[in-house]
Amino acid sequence: MRRVGIALSLLVTAVTFLACSDGGGPLPDGGSPDMIVADSTIGKGDLSAIGDASPAQTCAPSTQLIGRVDPARMLADIKSLVGLFERSSHTGQQAAAAYLRDQLSKLSGVTLKEQKYQYLGKEYVNFEATITGAVEPDRFILIGSHYDSTSKDPKIAPGADDDASGTAALLEAARALAGCRPARSVRLLFFSNEEKGIVGATAYVNALKAVLPPSKVIGYINVDMIGYGPADEDLDLATKPAQRAFADQMATAVEKWTSLKVKKRISDHCG
Repeated sequence: MRRVGIALSLLVTAVTFLACSDGGGPLPDGGSPDMIVADSTIGKGDLSAIGDASPAQTCAPSTQLIGRVDPARMLADIKSLVGLFERSSHTGQQAAAAYLRDQLSKLSGVTLKEQKYQYLGKEYVNFEATITGAVEPDRFILIGSHYDSTSKDPKIAPGADDDASGTAALLEAARALAGCRPARSVRLLFFSNEEKGIVGATAYVNALKAVLPPSKVIGYINVDMIGYGPADEDLDLATKPAQRAFADQMATAVEKWTSLKVKKRISDHCG
């Protein structure tokens, strides 16, 4: 639990650093255990304004946001998702979606939208939880996890790490950030059918391309399998060379506000 708590703390602080500008100066111009992938999957965007302070910003400092994180509540989220026994089938994913819908709909200051799509003749849903920015509401930091799971026996696929851990992190990040008005908008995404070949994420991106220009996307953080490994293991942050500045800024936030050391993997094969 400590390990997931650390990973969650770094997620909240990294998001705050990038969206709320409380962490430093301006920036220059696929998942494995313990990995957060920082990427601009939809578009590179202009990173130059991420770190500038603004009087219109109404986010709490990172130290206060970390104080809002409740490990017991996060553990309850993981147990609730694991308690479904599988999130591979349509029925299992519907049950997980109902849980996420209930939790996210309780948050003030968070705009919740559902994207429904058809796959193999059945309807599935992705969730989009947006915290609107006060200065640049039309510029976005996107963060995603997937709430489905898989295993050799799909009838028993609890997926505690892959990816109940990432889903719980995003839920708690949403709670911590609820009521904030960051400088730029933050959009938390919960995808279905990732294990079937990133079906849910593909459906979301295909729909998003028609309404959100790539230049408005600052970056994307993919949170997958963050509860795996010994407590002293480092965190891998992987991205492509074009997003090195985004990864560097995330690493700065993580190491400033947590005890977790970051191993960056910068390669064309990442992301």
